[in-house]
Amino acid sequence: MSRVEWTRYSGEDIESVVAMFISAEYPEAERITPSIGDGGIDVLVKTDRTRVYQVKKFTRPLTDNQKKQVEKSVDRLVTDPRVKDLEVDEWHLVMPWDATLEAKKWLTDYVTAKGLPEPIWDGLTRCDLWASQHSNIVDYYLGGNAERIREMALSIVQGLRLKNIREEDVQSRDVSGFTDELKETVEVLNREDPFYFYGIHVEPQLKTPDREDVREALKNIKPGILLSTLMGDGRLSVQVDVYVKNRVAFELNPLKINFVTTATPGSDEATALQDFMKFGSPMELPAGSVSGSSALPGGLGGEFENAGVAVFPTSNISEGERELRLVLFDADDQQIDSLVIHRQYTTTGIPTDLGPRGMESRLTDVHGVLDVILRLDVDEQTSKMATMVHAPDGKLAVDVLPPLRFYNKMKAPNTLAAAPRFGPIPDVRDPLLERGGTSADLWYDVAEALSLIQEHTPHRLHFPNLADIEEGLIHQILRTGALLKGQTLTLSTGYVATEHDPQVSDDAETTVMLMPWRIPLQEGLVDLGHLAHAFSGSFYKRADEGPDGLYDVWSVDDGKVLVRILSEEEQKALPDIPELSGL
Repeated sequence: MSRVEWTRYSGEDIESVVAMFISAEYPEAERITPSIGDGGIDVLVKTDRTRVYQVKKFTRPLTDNQKKQVEKSVDRLVTDPRVKDLEVDEWHLVMPWDATLEAKKWLTDYVTAKGLPEPIWDGLTRCDLWASQHSNIVDYYLGGNAERIREMALSIVQGLRLKNIREEDVQSRDVSGFTDELKETVEVLNREDPFYFYGIHVEPQLKTPDREDVREALKNIKPGILLSTLMGDGRLSVQVDVYVKNRVAFELNPLKINFVTTATPGSDEATALQDFMKFGSPMELPAGSVSGSSALPGGLGGEFENAGVAVFPTSNISEGERELRLVLFDADDQQIDSLVIHRQYTTTGIPTDLGPRGMESRLTDVHGVLDVILRLDVDEQTSKMATMVHAPDGKLAVDVLPPLRFYNKMKAPNTLAAAPRFGPIPDVRDPLLERGGTSADLWYDVAEALSLIQEHTPHRLHFPNLADIEEGLIHQILRTGALLKGQTLTLSTGYVATEHDPQVSDDAETTVMLMPWRIPLQEGLVDLGHLAHAFSGSFYKRADEGPDGLYDVWSVDDGKVLVRILSEEEQKALPDIPELSGL
């Protein structure tokens, strides 16, 4: 590779190239846009050390005016209130010219006098070293390589190489050569494109991809994917996943989409579009409602008609910022419940000259049962909270009980506070609204009952789809939960049959007897031991012959049988309590 002739390029080109050099070494690097004042920072790196880079295009000894430009950058860094708390460990001046001893002394004296560390001058030698290490960046920006990279990507994603498979290779099942060729081409593309990595997945296509296919593909998107596309030609389905290499790459080569929609004012589509523009909310527009053009990496863009659009937010929130705690307080400000919840994303709407008009955060528990959406409306200076609870079908009952219980209590007169997962709880309390009964109340009761049953069985009890099981089993689950909580239930019946016991006196009036306690769940039969049944009554028939032997039939005086779990004393006396055979 020949040496870069830095004098040929503009300051913007040099700054972009240097920003990419730095971000190749530090993916966390941020390029500070000068449109709103850069605070004396062109590139900021915050890792184990805080590094500030100021980039200049100067390629020869500095004039007095150029020195003043450098000094103004230093002054802005130490006086701009937006960066007043920034503790700078390294301050770099980058320009494609190696400093003289006199220039280094001038810069050192000025920078250190402002309270900054001794400056590091990254001159021509350093710029050339970067260029030799990252030739793909130089080729892309300064060598006219951008079009070649786009054409290479386009040839892959449009499946042109897939058409070159020879018939004899297919018949012999020898497609390893094609596989190697595709692999090598993707490797070259990933190496040469300074902004993005690509993943290509090719599968047989049984039908033209529809909306559900796209939804299913989106569910399986891996962390770090910025863009995923699904295409097909009736023979093969090609999915292309695009990963951004670093933060600066996305800033310098962002995704751009321009479209018009036929959404009717007041429709769901129009509302989704308005929320996306104002708050950055996820947006789905149906197929046939969108036309426009896009500029996307890897040749994936272009014009489109009668399309659908789905926009989902991504998040680079750190684990510490992601984990939050919601805390509920009663009318006396006593804490009654708390729930660890995760921030899925925080988005802002499309900025105006005055900044974003709104902000949205989505919080959810780890099992995806409870969603909380927070919105800040900058125009109206208001904030709103919406909660949604999802059917916990198929999840472990003990896992879904905490979020369902929390939602059950999220109503007036209780109040809510949000706090970091660890540490003190702020004093701010948000009032909650009154709420009528919902399906979630039944979900909570069933989950609570199953969680209590779970303590008595090694079976992993899952929350059932309540629409798929008999209503009688739902009531049986709820009754079992009530009994396990120590409640006494009342059964209505006129007669009770027990195994014949000649020892029982004909004058007996109050009777306590035992009945096997089992509940049939989808995971299997759960044996809970025995239940005590008590009633007042008298003999109706003694030693009545039944199919399995002799029975005593009792007449229940008030038609009520009390049912409860056994006390410890009753459990010790089990051998002395007759077993109830049926009601």
